[in-house]
Amino acid sequence: MSLKVSELFDGQLASAELEPVLKNVASDPGSRDRFTIYGLIGDSLRGNSTPDDGYSLRILQRMREQAARIEPGFDPFAD
Repeated sequence: MSLKVSELFDGQLASAELEPVLKNVASDPGSRDRFTIYGLIGDSLRGNSTPDDGYSLRILQRMREQAARIEPGFDPFAD
């Protein structure tokens, strides 16, 4: 489902697949998290700031816990 969520954001999802993917995102917490994360990543890549209620901190902590490669000194919250 990760690929389908990515294709949705990239505008590459076939129209026939749209409804099942959106239903999955609405009903599956993992897919919903992925949808939110992909949206935040896209905003970040475009240089759009987003209001943060601590969600981004939780994502960053989760990435560290899963041993994601994060550049030393990287601080996504620095101005």
